Amino acid sequence: MVIQAREFGYGMKYPEIFEGMKKWKTAVERKFPEAEVTLLYNLAGERGRITILTAYPSMADYERIDAALDTDEEISSIMGGVFELFERPMVDQFYRVIS
Repeated sequence: MVIQAREFGYGMKYPEIFEGMKKWKTAVERKFPEAEVTLLYNLAGERGRITILTAYPSMADYERIDAALDTDEEISSIMGGVFELFERPMVDQFYRVIS
């Protein structure tokens, strides 16, 4: 299993970001049931950060789904306005689960 952790900042418009991210999560998991998305925001340390953890069965599944998400009209529509509210930098990390 491969886990992508994407982290970015948010400001005062966090209610819109959180709502958009929940819609995005629902759409991704409906279209790609093999991917599991968890949305987190931190309660301690550097505040104002969101982390999206997405678990994929393999790196090949990540690559296939990531490419499909780039061209998916529903996903693009959901993320269009929300992406503009993200505060930079956006950081991606990838992990392989120890099994």
